[in-house]
Amino acid sequence: MSADYKEVDVYPVGLLWDLRHLGRSDVRFVVRLIRKRHWRCLRNYFNGYLAEHPTAGTRAGHRWTRSRALRDLELHLSGARK
Repeated sequence: MSADYKEVDVYPVGLLWDLRHLGRSDVRFVVRLIRKRHWRCLRNYFNGYLAEHPTAGTRAGHRWTRSRALRDLELHLSGARK
């Protein structure tokens, strides 16, 4: 990766954050999202990792692994430069 990516923050979100900090996922939360048919919220809950660049604004990469989140961010940033 180039020098611009030294400032990138990558951290777990959704299910992975719950598992890391609480030791379990909140099944009731997932069931509630399904019952209310909040499909976008449910999809976002299973994002895995989020990679954010401090100057990229709303552009962020997200995937199940840290490296894939970084690659997704790189794709977003290279697409924004074109």
